[in-house]
Amino acid sequence: MKLHLPKRWFNRLLCYAGCFGLVFQVTAAIHAWWYNIPLDYFWWMLLAPLLCLLSGLSPALQIQKEHH
Repeated sequence: MKLHLPKRWFNRLLCYAGCFGLVFQVTAAIHAWWYNIPLDYFWWMLLAPLLCLLSGLSPALQIQKEHH
């Protein structure tokens, strides 16, 4: 299974949303760690951005099928 940046707009939007979500979640986790705020479900919060990223990148999960 080869992963590549999609060409269709909705798949690309899912990739960008997933990347932004991952960066935001990691930044929020660093902030919480810095101020000693407990994050009990950190790994569950990463699930949504990862699913967005995978559904944009993986051909098997893409909503708009890419033409190669």
